[in-house]
Amino acid sequence: MQPAESDVFTGISFMGAVRRISLREEIAEALIDDLVTGRLSAGASLTVNDTARRFGVSATPVREALIHLAAHGLLTGGHHRGFQVAQYGWTDFTEILETRKLIAVPLVGRIARTLPPECGPALGRLADRLDTMRWYGDTTETALIDRQFFGELGRLSGNARLAGMLRLMRVQAWMYLGPYLRAAQVPAEAWRRHRELVDRLAAGDPEGAQALMRDNIAAARPFAKRLVAAEGGEPG
Repeated sequence: MQPAESDVFTGISFMGAVRRISLREEIAEALIDDLVTGRLSAGASLTVNDTARRFGVSATPVREALIHLAAHGLLTGGHHRGFQVAQYGWTDFTEILETRKLIAVPLVGRIARTLPPECGPALGRLADRLDTMRWYGDTTETALIDRQFFGELGRLSGNARLAGMLRLMRVQAWMYLGPYLRAAQVPAEAWRRHRELVDRLAAGDPEGAQALMRDNIAAARPFAKRLVAAEGGEPG
């Protein structure tokens, strides 16, 4: 049986227990880390054989992982042509933000209504680490922690498909904006609202959590537009 769509993005079950993941999923997880941190940049080529040698495994799970990531829009190509890291433009980014708004805003409201008290600490620890980041340009650690944060946030929703889409949109956003963030060394004030979101979730405040998520997503577009323009990009 094929794993659920979100399985490639998490090794955590929805009840909080670690589950055993396949070799294909382990490889996919490592490659996604490379995508969000920029170790694999837009347009970079990946072949099955080279990737198999990198991980010291056979070609079969690598091919499965690459095909799976391509099916999620993170890679292009495939078959006998090899794979390339997807290249996103400004239109892609604005669509990612719109999708995040449609998914994340109601999702945090749902979490705030149903969050058991014992489920908040892990999310809070990640939020505290993100809120101490000083620069957007410190993207390697920031991107990885941010990915964990939204993975945990999605897990708490209890809906595997919605959680998978939330994580996917976050990965794609990092793939587009990450290079501009690394180049700009922008002060990271916007990271400092993760704890506020966690506090609103823990307080059972769905309206407050939704408003904060909506505001954060709304602020991302003009911020990104300024950042891209400053680095010579041409947002639409």
